[in-house]
Amino acid sequence: MKCIIIEDENHNAEIIRNHIHKFDPNITILAQIKSNEELRNWATKKETVDVVFSDIELLDGTVFLSLKDNMISAPIIFTTAYNTFYQEAFDTNGIGYLLKPISYNRFNEAMQKFLNLKKKEENTINWHEMALSLLQREEKKYKERIIIKNNEGMAMLNTYEIAAIVAESGKCVAIDTSGKEHAFKDTLSELIQELNPKVFFQINRGEIININCILKIENYFNDRLSIQLKNYKKRFITSTSSTAEFRRWINQ
Repeated sequence: MKCIIIEDENHNAEIIRNHIHKFDPNITILAQIKSNEELRNWATKKETVDVVFSDIELLDGTVFLSLKDNMISAPIIFTTAYNTFYQEAFDTNGIGYLLKPISYNRFNEAMQKFLNLKKKEENTINWHEMALSLLQREEKKYKERIIIKNNEGMAMLNTYEIAAIVAESGKCVAIDTSGKEHAFKDTLSELIQELNPKVFFQINRGEIININCILKIENYFNDRLSIQLKNYKKRFITSTSSTAEFRRWINQ
């Protein structure tokens, strides 16, 4: 079996390599590709691969800039820090969507699904139909509340009451719709996987916001956006890499 890795961060690429070799030492990794330009150059070689592991945000934009030209026909397992590209992923040969940090267990599950799809595809079942069916079966229930600690012990905060979540000094702070802050234990990378992506968006490495609590959006320098939430004075700033997808997200 042959594959390629599309990933601009060497550390993340190494994690994927280790998972691949643990799953099957006989899988050949033909290349690590870091940009759309490199991907287009690789496509001219017309090398055949069985599966592709692809990040979404690359050095020169999202990988969909290249995938929209159908230069990859192999099934793709996407690996990303963002949970807002599901539709694009499954419109471009996507059969798996793994959120970073990627555990081996999640990787193994995606590979088992790939092998199952491959086996069924050999019996003339359509890849796209199978992928959509797989996605529908995997629709999940999203987190409805978090546990917070206060002077009186523990309390519950419903996620629909959360305007934003901020990672600060190794802990998370939930800002409720009245502007009050609540500290709780969790990691942002794990939490974003449990929140409804139609409601919550991770605008940068350390902040998640609720679309229903946005009061105002203004342009900010370096093609970023400044976001003001209801009942909260601090402004939230999108990262350069997330701004374009954020614009699409709010227009859904």
